[in-house]
Amino acid sequence: MIHLDVDPRVIGANYPTAVALIGDAKLTLAALRDALARKGGGSGRDAAARAKAEKRSAFEPLARSDARPIRPERVVATLNSVLPEDAIVVADPGTPCPYLSAYYRVVRTGRHYFSNRAHGALGYSMAAAVGAHFGRPAAKVVAVMGDGSFGMTVGELETIVRHRVPLAMIVISNASYGWIKAGQKSGFGERYFSVDFGATDHAAVASAFGVKSWRVDDPAKLRDALAAATALAEPALVDVLCQPLQEARAPVSEWIA
Repeated sequence: MIHLDVDPRVIGANYPTAVALIGDAKLTLAALRDALARKGGGSGRDAAARAKAEKRSAFEPLARSDARPIRPERVVATLNSVLPEDAIVVADPGTPCPYLSAYYRVVRTGRHYFSNRAHGALGYSMAAAVGAHFGRPAAKVVAVMGDGSFGMTVGELETIVRHRVPLAMIVISNASYGWIKAGQKSGFGERYFSVDFGATDHAAVASAFGVKSWRVDDPAKLRDALAAATALAEPALVDVLCQPLQEARAPVSEWIA
């Protein structure tokens, strides 16, 4: 763990720190870049590019997969391709969190991606995305949530419709509390408890509130649905039938063999 901060009092406060760097972030990173160049190992940019390429090599085959249920990696890759650069994406801390945190590309400076993973408050993204819209109304805002989280905040659809919030909502549907179930698989020998529930047609539910909706179970139809939903200047929802998290190779260290 390398910890860089301008305040020496916070170094190692939360995690054991192997290397402490005290200083202004921009100046310190520039000094690191120059030090790497002097050591002949190439620039920091080159090292970062190599690390990114290695990471993408594991992601790309899954992002192009035509398997059903739809791979969450394909959802992230499709979002990357259809959203404008200034879009704001808000991810719930359940199933969407590891995939978007690892693979969603932020290509502009500033705050364009939000998740409350450390707090674990399911149901966060729909309400937080409404706030993001009113905070930056010119940007397209997308809320990505699991079906468990959708069930906790579905009533907010009435508010979203009444105020005509042009929010694009994506539900990762796998009929489970995916993050919790994956944890029970890795840590408790697949002794699953209170993590599965019945499948719901979230598009039909949203449509009943007056939200333009799509339900997608075919990877070939995913791009058209996400492009249409994110282009609308009104509330929209795409219900995507996805691979369960406990069956996936999610980018979380404790679950990667």
